[in-house]
Amino acid sequence: MCLTLPCSKSILRLSYLHSEKIVHRDVKTENMLLDRNRTLKIADFGVARVEASNPNDMTGETGTLGYMAPEVLNGNPYNRKCDVYSFGICLWEIYCCDMPYPDLSFSEVTTAVVRQNLRPEIPRCCPSSLGNVMKRCWDASPDKRPEMDEVVTLLETIDTSKGGGMIKDQRKGCLFFRKRGP
Repeated sequence: MCLTLPCSKSILRLSYLHSEKIVHRDVKTENMLLDRNRTLKIADFGVARVEASNPNDMTGETGTLGYMAPEVLNGNPYNRKCDVYSFGICLWEIYCCDMPYPDLSFSEVTTAVVRQNLRPEIPRCCPSSLGNVMKRCWDASPDKRPEMDEVVTLLETIDTSKGGGMIKDQRKGCLFFRKRGP
């Protein structure tokens, strides 16, 4: 049995967008919608654009705080790998049922993510194979992040038949919610 995540179809859709040289630039769980058939859709293409052939043409802080890649936060040139970073944060959020950095201001997140390599803490109960995918997606270097089609492969190969390496934790599922948003 392999890992089935509600986000698996969004990975395929992001992989397709990237194959068409489109960068979403605002990948976050709020932009992943389920219809009544439980088909996952990617929404909000308001800031999406065709990937620039010259990386210097894509700069500027575009996206949502907490999901933005270090290169975006720093105003450096970026490409489709910023979506991979954001997707790694989404994986963490879906697994943990929590938002990244809810108590930090924009400047605190920017400083911590860019200069101190701050990333969300992966819980001990998270299967190491899933935690490793998250870490690869949110690597500080865009060149070291996998392409979205590789993320699909990595997630499809996680064996959950014996719990996927999960250990018991104090919290039960997603029943423990903290206040979301600002």
